[in-house]
Amino acid sequence: MLTGREQETAFLENHYKRPGSQILVVYGQRGVGKTALLTAFTEEKQTIRYTAPNCSSRELCYQWGQELREQGKEISSNPSWEEVLQCVSGEKSDRKKVLIIENFHYLLKGDTLFLQELIRYLKEHREVSLLVILTTYASGWVENSMISKIGNLAFSVSGFLKVKELPFSVMRRIFPVGTLQERIELYAVLGGMPGLWKLLDLSVSVEENLTNLFLEKNSFLPELMIKWLAEELRETAVYNTILATIADEKNGKLNAMYARTGFSRAKISVYLKNLMELELVEKALPGTYEISNSFMRFYFRFLFPHQTAWRRDNGRTFYETYIREDYSNFVRSAYRRICQEILQTDFGTVELKKAAQGRTYFLCKDTAGKKIAVDYSGTVCYTSEDYDALLTALKSIRTEPDEIIIFCENGYENALAKKVSGKVRFRSVGA
Repeated sequence: MLTGREQETAFLENHYKRPGSQILVVYGQRGVGKTALLTAFTEEKQTIRYTAPNCSSRELCYQWGQELREQGKEISSNPSWEEVLQCVSGEKSDRKKVLIIENFHYLLKGDTLFLQELIRYLKEHREVSLLVILTTYASGWVENSMISKIGNLAFSVSGFLKVKELPFSVMRRIFPVGTLQERIELYAVLGGMPGLWKLLDLSVSVEENLTNLFLEKNSFLPELMIKWLAEELRETAVYNTILATIADEKNGKLNAMYARTGFSRAKISVYLKNLMELELVEKALPGTYEISNSFMRFYFRFLFPHQTAWRRDNGRTFYETYIREDYSNFVRSAYRRICQEILQTDFGTVELKKAAQGRTYFLCKDTAGKKIAVDYSGTVCYTSEDYDALLTALKSIRTEPDEIIIFCENGYENALAKKVSGKVRFRSVGA
C-alpha cells in the first residue's frame, strides 16, 4: 500500500468492490500525488487511462476515437460517446474494470454531454462493471462550480475524494536519509507534495536543491505552479497583489492589506475567501492571514518581489542575496505547522494564541479537559530566556496550564533544567 495514503486507498477499494458500476471524482492540486495513488491502486486491476485535452466536447470525442483506433480498436472515424464508451468498456468480464479519465474538467466546462452519456450508458448496460475515476487538479472548480454546472447529474456520482497534502511524518518515513533539520527545511518549501519530493536530490544540500529546483534558468517548477494558479483564479493580478502582501508577514491583517494595496476591505475579504477555499491562505490568528501552501509562500516571499534579479542572476547569487539571511525565519513558520500537525493527532483542541508581547504558542486541551501550553523554538536550542518569555506570555492572558510541552530539535541549555517543573515536557518532531 502506498505510504501515507491508507485511507484514500481504502476509499477506492471500497467502491471497487461494490457490485455494478460507479463514478468517482478524485481531485487535488498538482504534485499532491493523485497519479501515484491511482497507479498503486490499479496495479493488479484491468485499467484504461485517458487524458482529456482542452478542446470542445465534440473534438474530445473525435480525439478519443482516434486514440482508440491507433490502439487497434474498431471504431468509426467520427464516433458518438456511446461508441467510445462501448469500445472502452469492451466485452463483459468477471472482473471490474477501472477507467481513469484525467483532466476531466475539460469534458465538463463546455457542456455536460459527456457526463450525461456516461451515466446513461452505465444505466442501460447493467452487464458492464466499471469503476470510472474522474481526476483533476482543478480543486477550486470541483468545490465551487462543478455541482452547479452538472445539476442533478451529481446524484449519479458515487463519491468525491480530495487528495490532500501528506504530513511531515510521511516525508520522514519516505526519506529516512539526511538530517532531520534538512528534511524540515525542504518540507518548509515543498510541503506535503510527494510529486515535488521526487524531484529532490538527497545527495546534495538543501541550498543546492532549492537552487536547482527554483533558481536556475532552466527551472520549470515555478512556472508550472504559477500556471496552475492562473488557471484556478481569474484576475490573477489582484490575487498576486494580495498574496505578495501577505507573504511580507508584516501585512497579514486586513487593515495592513488595505493600506498597502489600495483595494477596498470588502474586495480584499472576497478574494481572501476564494484563496481560503483553494487552501492557499488560512486565518492563523483572529484577523491575521497567512499563505498556507508551502511553495506559494516561498514563491511570494522570495521570488515574486525580486523578479528581475531572479531571472537575471545565477541561482547561487540569488540565494546568497535574497534568501539565505531570512530562510531561518521562513522555516520557523513551517516548523510551527509541523508541530501543529502532531498536536492535532494528540489533542481534541489545538489553538494558536498570541500574547501581548507578540509571542505565539499553542493552547491545547485533551479529552479530559486538561490544558496544555505548547511552545516551539524552531530548530534552535531552547533557552532560559525562551522559557521566561513563555511564562510571561501565559501570565499576560491569565492562563495557568496543567502541562507545558516544548518542541525543540537541538535540545535545551543546561541552566534551564534547574528552572522547569515536572509538568514541562520536551519533544521533537522527529520522535
